[in-house]
Amino acid sequence: MKSNTVAYQPCVTSEKTAVIQEQLCGYFENDVWDLTNSFFKVYGGGSSWSASKTKIDFTFLSNSIRHEIKFFFANKLVNESLSLSTLVLYSFSLVHLSHFLEKYYSKIESLVDIPFNQGLMKYKTFLTNTGIRIITKSGNNSSHITVFNSIIKYLSHFYDTREELEKDVWDLRKIPNARYTINGTHYLLSFEKIPTPFRKIVKEYCAYALTYLSQGKLAGHIIGISSYLNYVKGQHPDWKDFSQLKREDIEKYLIYFNQSNSSYSPYYRNFLISSVKYFLEYLQRSERSEAPLKHIGTLFFREDFLKQPKQNENQIKYIPETVMNQLELLINLNPEDVNPPMKDNEKEYVPIVILLIATGWRISDILNLRFQNCLIPTNNGYYLQGDIPKTDVKQHRVPIDKELAKVLQVIIEQTKDKTTHKNNPEGYLFVRTKGKRKGKPFTDQSIRDALNRWAERYSIVDQNGTVYHFGNHAFRHTKGVELINLGMNLTHIMKWFAHSSPEMTMRYAKIADDTLRKEWLKAQEKKGPLLRVDLGMARVSEMNLDEDLIHWEYIQSNIEAVRVPLGYCLASKKEGCPYVITPCLTCPNFCTTPENLPDFNREIKKVEEHIEMTRHYPIYNEKTLEQLNNLTRVRDQLTEGKAHRGSSAKRILLQAQERKDSVVK
Repeated sequence: MKSNTVAYQPCVTSEKTAVIQEQLCGYFENDVWDLTNSFFKVYGGGSSWSASKTKIDFTFLSNSIRHEIKFFFANKLVNESLSLSTLVLYSFSLVHLSHFLEKYYSKIESLVDIPFNQGLMKYKTFLTNTGIRIITKSGNNSSHITVFNSIIKYLSHFYDTREELEKDVWDLRKIPNARYTINGTHYLLSFEKIPTPFRKIVKEYCAYALTYLSQGKLAGHIIGISSYLNYVKGQHPDWKDFSQLKREDIEKYLIYFNQSNSSYSPYYRNFLISSVKYFLEYLQRSERSEAPLKHIGTLFFREDFLKQPKQNENQIKYIPETVMNQLELLINLNPEDVNPPMKDNEKEYVPIVILLIATGWRISDILNLRFQNCLIPTNNGYYLQGDIPKTDVKQHRVPIDKELAKVLQVIIEQTKDKTTHKNNPEGYLFVRTKGKRKGKPFTDQSIRDALNRWAERYSIVDQNGTVYHFGNHAFRHTKGVELINLGMNLTHIMKWFAHSSPEMTMRYAKIADDTLRKEWLKAQEKKGPLLRVDLGMARVSEMNLDEDLIHWEYIQSNIEAVRVPLGYCLASKKEGCPYVITPCLTCPNFCTTPENLPDFNREIKKVEEHIEMTRHYPIYNEKTLEQLNNLTRVRDQLTEGKAHRGSSAKRILLQAQERKDSVVK
């Protein structure tokens, strides 16, 4: 990856000029755009255009600058990044921009010839001296500043011919296999705050880290590394690498860091410090010339990281039952029947909220659903199917009832009707077919905002009468507690949520203790004792539990689980199967002699048959191969006429021999 410490300056090339000319063909070639012309009908203009401004005039701009700004307007319009009304608003700033360019940059051939930061300061001063407000009453930039920033940044990216990993701002959408959240708006990584001498090696570290870190995590690493490198720049302005780095330098930084960031949580402070450690460790492990000469273990100590406060299980935020009842009542009503009626642009969020409640899936999982294969009908009922990006689980299923399946079918048909290859190439179920996010799913922020508007508008309150504040992830915790309360087995709940380990599932169990007791009492009243005790016969027999109570249909639906000779294995593929290892073979107390050789040969034959029978199932093959290797290793020792002894067995025999020798003496 090529890079240098000199600030990159994009320049106009013949190839880029050809792209501009290709875009500015047909009506866009005109220097005055009449918005009432039928050409603009597809963009919301044409004969129906009723705004006071009906024309956008570019004639007062110099020729080359005129083409660039027309190209910006046309491209944004065609790609639906900006609406026609917004472009009209932008056009009001063009007169002031042309006067500014005539005064300060009359000889430039392209807007990218303007040094951005210097040019922006000059433009602000120019507008202020002209009596034009540059900051709105709400504290945001005025449209004049927004237009200046938008056009020059757009053109700077357009003319930038470097590879994506060479740039100072990476667009992860252009980097193969980079991980970013499709339902979010964050897909950029900026290195602009990294001091120039270190920017190249930080980019190379991040290029490596992209293989296993998401955009959010990596952006956090850049914040931590940037903080450290700017400190280094102030303390050691002559440093170009970290060869002189010592433990005392790290200690001074930690004092500075903790004093400057005392408001941050212990977790976040540890995260930022860890990012520095990982960066320096990467330099050492990859044998970079910039790496510290001292080993990373002598630079960072375990005590450098703040002790994490023990998390109370009750800190897991799940939605109280009273709040859920109010929300469910709202979404079960006809949107026109609520008071005030639900707005049209909010109705599309209702099925998403219903799925959050019914499944407990993450909002990213719901918004990642594809309309072609998200609803699966079977003999046992309907299932919601989708990929789980966070844990990389493909075609995960959970059961849904017939009513939700009907709602889902309606959404699927609606999405099919409005989908084209251009506006929904990935086949998302909940998709934006126009605007900035064309072809992408809704954002998680839009769902959360809608929920909290409903809470405010329709008075969804907690037990204290306070308007409830919703978070998307709280629905997941709520479903976890619900399944615990319904009596579902923890293993099945773990499968339901596609957890890779049981720790999170166990946290649901802990916070549900009180409610589980209440549910048990309800079940007692409804069903009678769960166990029938016959004291005369000294026998205890189980009562049959209600199938709905334990969600047995989920167990029946696990066709995607590992198929085994006598049924299905629900064990996590990441955890593996702990039951196929022959005990004792790796035990330090195990001892065997050549007289057991026939037993080992028989056992090896059985294991080889088992491997052949389950050779398509990676959980079993991995573990049984380990079992076979252990058996073969010990068998080979016995074949040579040697006994096999574990470490403890050897020690015991040695101690016995020492006692025998002492008695003889």
